[in-house]
Amino acid sequence: WINEEILTYTKKIGDHSFSALAGFVASRYVGESANSSIRGFSDNKIHSMNAGTVLNKPSEDYGASTNASVLGRVTYDYQNKYLATVNFRADGSSRFSKNKWGFFPSFSAAWRVSEEAFMKDVDWVSNFKVRLGWGIVGNDRISNYLSMDLYEASKYGVGNNTVTVLTPKQLKNANLKWEGSSTINLGVDLGFLDNRLNVTADFFVKNTKDLLLAQSLAHVTGFDSQMQNIGKIQNKGIELSLNSTNIQTRDFSWQTNFNISFIKNTLKGLASGVESMYARSGFDSNFTAYDYIATVGQSLGLIYGYEFDGVYQSSDFYTTPDNQLILKEGVTNNARYGTVKPGVVKYKDQDGDGIITTNDRTVIGNAMPKWFGGITNTFDYKGIDFSFMLQFNYGNDIYNATRLYSTQSRNGRRNMLAEVADRWSPTNTSNLVPSQDGYIVNDVYSRFIEDGSFLRLKNVTLGYTLPHKWTRKFHVSRLRLYATGQNLFCVSGYSGYDPEVNSASNTPMTPGLDWGAYPKSRVFTFGIDLQF
Repeated sequence: WINEEILTYTKKIGDHSFSALAGFVASRYVGESANSSIRGFSDNKIHSMNAGTVLNKPSEDYGASTNASVLGRVTYDYQNKYLATVNFRADGSSRFSKNKWGFFPSFSAAWRVSEEAFMKDVDWVSNFKVRLGWGIVGNDRISNYLSMDLYEASKYGVGNNTVTVLTPKQLKNANLKWEGSSTINLGVDLGFLDNRLNVTADFFVKNTKDLLLAQSLAHVTGFDSQMQNIGKIQNKGIELSLNSTNIQTRDFSWQTNFNISFIKNTLKGLASGVESMYARSGFDSNFTAYDYIATVGQSLGLIYGYEFDGVYQSSDFYTTPDNQLILKEGVTNNARYGTVKPGVVKYKDQDGDGIITTNDRTVIGNAMPKWFGGITNTFDYKGIDFSFMLQFNYGNDIYNATRLYSTQSRNGRRNMLAEVADRWSPTNTSNLVPSQDGYIVNDVYSRFIEDGSFLRLKNVTLGYTLPHKWTRKFHVSRLRLYATGQNLFCVSGYSGYDPEVNSASNTPMTPGLDWGAYPKSRVFTFGIDLQF
């Protein structure tokens, strides 16, 4: 349930306009589930539960969270030239223990330069506005009860008896608190030629501190990790948008909306004395190594593993008189495999010791895009309207875990992807795909890190509005027929289903992961817009 109580007040005194808002918001969410199942049916045609012979252990789950907020806002406007807003809110969350409340102020100011007297003769500038803002927002999006001791029940046999034992489920952190992000933004709005061309530019710096992240722990604690407030992240960048009316006549118009964003992400700090933090995507229980790394001074979303260096060929070896293969001097030995041979995967030797070990793992990809945006064009001609939107993304990498898993299992009973047909063999000396047993199971390396740049036709709409002189005979004020297509095609070099993917979106440490992600559906819609 959610409850909102809002009180507003407005007042105008001459050229001065004021408004004030005060409010209280409270919400509570409770989720409960129970599951029980039975097996051991004698016939698949019998669907009655009581016909089974083996009752599986019932399971249940419960979760509840409560939030409360007190908020206020004051705005000021003088002659529509000088604008100011001050906000304050206090948010409380049941997910925290000692630090339930967070306090988040903000303010913004704007100057409409185009309303000044000295701009009246500048006819070609129809709008000129400068904006400045600063504010803090909070984040409590973590699992419930992380600040509390939780236990799970297990049953064990002791002699002829069965006893229930409670074991700790997590290592609590009663000091958890709100994650806070402060942003300063400088913006400029420009309109030209009676607002037929509008340009908006925003320059921003966002600093996030007290990040809610899972900190790896020494195994002597009995736990792999604990949720903590650690680290600082900075995002800074430029966002540009352009709206133009390219053609405007009595019967025909063409409008274009374009936007693009350039964002640089930097990890500014971790726990005291810590320079790097590792994360495990956990897409499959067999892949137990860390596959993401966060290092102070670099971006989040760095994919971690071995750098692919081709496949060992026969030319990398000497053959002794007794037909033994000896690796040539200067050729890196992938000792992690064991005794290497032609067809085995090569990794690059990062530390220069001539042997591949876990110390040779390095950054093999970055899931953060360099820039992204979209463009929409809209055309109208005598009741016919047509529009299309293109979405683009550039400079990010995708960790194709689906491809990794589906080409390197060594399980003869499992289907493989088609690229395995091009694997190395004595008669097909591929330098891209190792032989059927020429890789190290569960290793993450750069052959499966792919470019995620794409250009997508996001939306196309074609419509026709019947002339009013026709529809008014049926007492209809508007009748429009339209057809829309979404996600019609995507231009990308990515080998998976869809480059716009993030299977582990619940944590900022593991972006850009594709683990069996379902692609965006192609959708066609036909409709009628009827108004009386």
